[in-house]
Amino acid sequence: MQGSSTSLNISVKNSAKNLFKKIALGTSLVLAASAIFAPVAQAGDYPYPYQQHRSMTDGSAWWRRDVIGGAPHIIIDISEQRAYFYKGSQLAGISPVATGIAGYRTPTGSFRVSEKDIDHRSNLFGHYVDRAGYVRKASVDVRRDKRPAGTVFRGASMDFFMRINGAVGMHAGKVTGRPESHGCIRLPWHMAKIFYENAPMGTKVTVRQ
Repeated sequence: MQGSSTSLNISVKNSAKNLFKKIALGTSLVLAASAIFAPVAQAGDYPYPYQQHRSMTDGSAWWRRDVIGGAPHIIIDISEQRAYFYKGSQLAGISPVATGIAGYRTPTGSFRVSEKDIDHRSNLFGHYVDRAGYVRKASVDVRRDKRPAGTVFRGASMDFFMRINGAVGMHAGKVTGRPESHGCIRLPWHMAKIFYENAPMGTKVTVRQ
């Protein structure tokens, strides 16, 4: 009788161990899947990781902290896809940009920074995501793209946003060397931050072809 009881105890223990192993394996698979699909949940906002950009090392963007004084003035050159930041008559920095594509041309002219929002999101362009935050339909225009059932709209990130003309502003975003925005002026994340910190409200912004 005692032998039977001992065998039963051993069997129960082995079953419990197998159950715990299955739970541990399942948890590992869930965590692994989360790691694999994590970028999906933030797809399209910025290149991943979004703070990195080749201009940080290839010399196409730079900033001179020793340039002080003088009224700030930002010049956006569409043909060059570059932004120039002046303090008075001194050039303080240069950054690559991405301006509007055909049909969404960035307006040219003389403007001023009329609003600043450090963690702005678009109310027109973005992604439809499920309740867990995963992108189910990317790069949508809420005026044209139907929202899939069970999803909500999440506006595209526009960190360091500085409005200059209507819905058009300067902000951090994807920059690859060619026009690709819906009219806004995108800068690499690290340069958008610097421009934002050095351009107070009312800063003059000239956009030229």
